[in-house]
Amino acid sequence: MTKAPAGLGAGGRQLWRSIADEYELDAVQQVQLLEACRAKDRLDKLDSLLRGDVTSWARLTHRLQTEDYELKIDAALTQANTTANLMKQLLAALRLPDPKTGKRPQYRGARGAQAPSVPGGKGRGTVTALDKFREASGG
Repeated sequence: MTKAPAGLGAGGRQLWRSIADEYELDAVQQVQLLEACRAKDRLDKLDSLLRGDVTSWARLTHRLQTEDYELKIDAALTQANTTANLMKQLLAALRLPDPKTGKRPQYRGARGAQAPSVPGGKGRGTVTALDKFREASGG
């Protein structure tokens, strides 16, 4: 049993225990799990704020020029959605094996612009128009 890192809230500690007690994690997976646990704690605070607990992440500011007070809340719903997506990605990146089958999810490398290009086309035996041009021009 790997002890939950210091500084995690109740939700983060629970998530840590539910995964770390079940699986043997390497160093990279432990970092990913820690960040997912921190995201869980942020989501719990944002949820509390969205449900009306303004002491979670809201502040009351006093404007000296007008003697007015202003309640400031910085995009809690947007931040909650972004954080939930981050947590989902971090948990998926752990590639934990399925409890029933023991199989790990398929590894999916970079896609799109980040994917490394393969000289000569996408697969073996593939000839691109550029390859044909090079061959015809002697280059």
